This record gives sequence, structure tokens and C-alpha cells, in this order.
Amino acid sequence: MIRLSEVKKGDIVNARFEDVTNTGEVVQVDREEKKALVAHGDQEFWYDIDDLAPVPFNLSNLEKLGFFPTADPVIKGSGTAYVRGPFIIQFPEEQNTQKVHLIYRDEHRNLNGDLYLHQLQNHYQAMTNMHLGLA
Repeated sequence: MIRLSEVKKGDIVNARFEDVTNTGEVVQVDREEKKALVAHGDQEFWYDIDDLAPVPFNLSNLEKLGFFPTADPVIKGSGTAYVRGPFIIQFPEEQNTQKVHLIYRDEHRNLNGDLYLHQLQNHYQAMTNMHLGLA
């Protein structure tokens, strides 16, 4: 389950209706009704907040968001790193997505534990003032 306060327009979430789960992008949030309009494919449907779930963060999602691995040893350090313009996502321990270091210009954030795609999008937006969507 995902908290209503975390859901924003443009977030990528899993939406469930009966036994079918689709991954889509939030188009609109109705805080009074506790619902979100989610687009997946050519369709848009309203879902109760209880029917939304976060999309687990993984390395393959980074490429869908326009990030590319870098071989630059200064950027990646001893682990791995992905870049999108001036935004850097470092993984100090190779293939460990539980420890993430976000860098944008002179702002740095260390994240530990489970990370979900909508949370990464919200960090990106807070740091850059730009929306992070599918590339």
C-alpha cells in the first residue's frame, strides 16, 4: 500500500483492479475522495488509494527513466553509478540498491533501505524542480 500523501501527479505506481495489476502514471489525485486517476496504455481509470502499490526500485527501471551507467571512476567511486544530465545516482556497494547516494550539483542525499520508484521521482523533483518521468 502507498500513502496518499506520497502520491503526486506523474508518479509511477502499480494499480490493482480485482486480480489485475497494471503499472501506470498518476494523472490526477483527488485527496478528498482518496482516489488517483492512473493512466496505463491508452486507458485511464480512477483507483482507490488502497488499490495502489509502489513499484519496487531496480536498476532496469533507471534506464526506462533515462539514466545510463557511467564508467567514469570519479563519479562511480568503488561501486556503480547512473547519470542523467547533472543528476547522479551512486550505489557505493555494487548491485546493492539498499544504499543509494543521490547527487545534484551541490546537494547530496543518502538513502538506506527499500526505495520505490515514486520515492525516487519525488527526490528527483525536490532536488531539481523538474519531473522525472519515463524516457
